[in-house]
Amino acid sequence: MTRGLAALAAALLASAGARTAHAADAATGKAVYDLRCAPCHGTTGAGDGPAAAALRPPPRNFRDLDFWRTRTPEQLHAIVKYGKPGTLMSPFDGVLSDAEIDDVVGYLKTFRPSGR
Repeated sequence: MTRGLAALAAALLASAGARTAHAADAATGKAVYDLRCAPCHGTTGAGDGPAAAALRPPPRNFRDLDFWRTRTPEQLHAIVKYGKPGTLMSPFDGVLSDAEIDDVVGYLKTFRPSGR
């Protein structure tokens, strides 16, 4: 495991055990998403925001059912908070509160396609 992935895994474990529950507010999450996430991930979550064409690897498409089959809210929270090594997904720790990140994760769930 690379050092970046090991650090992310450790952060995931630490944040999962240390946080208290927050009832996500998708409406608040949408406002944060529109400001902070849509430039890369697009307004519909398809990974096609105005900055997406210049990013390698491309931003995550939140409309991909396969993506949702293996993700938990805790994992998504950690990625928003700590960023994702090997990508241009920047950490929002210190920019967004844990509650705001939970709200964004709640909003991200609205992109999940129904199906199988």
